[in-house]
Amino acid sequence: MEQGLKEEVEAVLARIKPSLGGADVQLRDVKQGIVTVQYYRPLSNPSACHVDRTRTTKEIVTEVLEDQIKEVVPGFRKVALLGEE
Repeated sequence: MEQGLKEEVEAVLARIKPSLGGADVQLRDVKQGIVTVQYYRPLSNPSACHVDRTRTTKEIVTEVLEDQIKEVVPGFRKVALLGEE
């Protein structure tokens, strides 16, 4: 994973985490236009005890990530979420 690209994707993740309703995502890899992130659902994030966990889904998280990441990853194809349902 190219260092500059990794930093740009990390910046995107940091910027959007507050809007994920308590869910968390951590960058794992960027390869051939596919950004792989580890997904932690809101109930598994103990620091999110004040958040309404019923509104955030993996599909919403994927959509938000794809909208933001396509701006910084050349040849972006998709986001692959690893983790919990």
